[in-house]
Amino acid sequence: MQTNALAVVLFMAGRLGAQELSNHDLGRKALETAVTYTKSADSDVRTMAAEVLGQTGNKSAAGLLKKLLADPDKHTRIAAAESLWKLGDTGGFQAIYAIINDVPAQGPVGNTALVELKIISQNKIREHAIEAYARIKGEKASELLFKLKNDTYGSIRDVAARELSGLGYSDEMAQFLDALESDDEAIRYASVKVFAKICNSDAVEPLGALLMKEMSSRVRIAALDALKCMSARKNALPQLLKLADDANPSIQFKAVGVLSAIRDKKAFEKLAGIYGATTDLNLKVATLKGLMSGGRAPDKDLLDLAFASANPDVKTEALKVLENMAEAEVKPYLRDALSDSSVNVRLAAAQQILKRFAKQQAQSSGAK
Repeated sequence: MQTNALAVVLFMAGRLGAQELSNHDLGRKALETAVTYTKSADSDVRTMAAEVLGQTGNKSAAGLLKKLLADPDKHTRIAAAESLWKLGDTGGFQAIYAIINDVPAQGPVGNTALVELKIISQNKIREHAIEAYARIKGEKASELLFKLKNDTYGSIRDVAARELSGLGYSDEMAQFLDALESDDEAIRYASVKVFAKICNSDAVEPLGALLMKEMSSRVRIAALDALKCMSARKNALPQLLKLADDANPSIQFKAVGVLSAIRDKKAFEKLAGIYGATTDLNLKVATLKGLMSGGRAPDKDLLDLAFASANPDVKTEALKVLENMAEAEVKPYLRDALSDSSVNVRLAAAQQILKRFAKQQAQSSGAK
């Protein structure tokens, strides 16, 4: 506790000693943070930065995103193309089409291990492009997706079927629902991961039933990830309430994450009980998010402790709590998070700031 107390004191001293930024300066710093990381040597970081730029609502970011369409890393190109689309620019569509149509050549039956790995990697990139295409086009993506069900590679055929399921095509959906009943853990896991991608609420009840009998921790964790993104997740409330007390801390944390997204008296009471009992900082922060959605005031002491933590996961979770707070309250935290030692924390803070600014601008334009 002494270590935590010292960390908070140092954190608060840093906040008090820092120069106050205006909203304009904070937004500019957030944009500069994202722009800086588009030049990172790490392709994953460039990809994250490209995604953040899509949240700006500022069409002036389009020029930089168009340059990223020629990035050496294809995942970054896809992120740039989708971010351009979010800014109202369709200039990245061709980059996505090109990646989807870049089908690996089929070699002899006895391919070397290295050749097989290259094929798998190339198809993973195609999978990313197909996902982006489906998000962008919505129902209009179905024509290409049905064509991809005849792709040379089974992994791409599966991705096409998965995305069609997300669009509500029942025949494709049925095969993934059936897979939840498989005796093979790997098949059940693969099926649950599909639902975590497509977020189709038709799977809520089957996933809830699976959670009550499943023995594999990885399958249960994946099922909770899937439920969290489904609008009808409340239908699995009995299972979630039980799993919120699970002995496995990872399962408990995931269950709390889903409960925090449900507005219900029983969910609120469960979260309140966990909040009062747990000493796990990350779990407590995740629980606070759900309690605040039910009307509880932010716990500033807890947030100070979270942002003073050396654990970037705790800070990332705390940033999610800030999403439901007023600008004046969150500004000091967001400002400091922009200078965090973790790239993920800095980019998450930049994204939230830019989304807030975009929302304000939209509201201002609407008022006019």
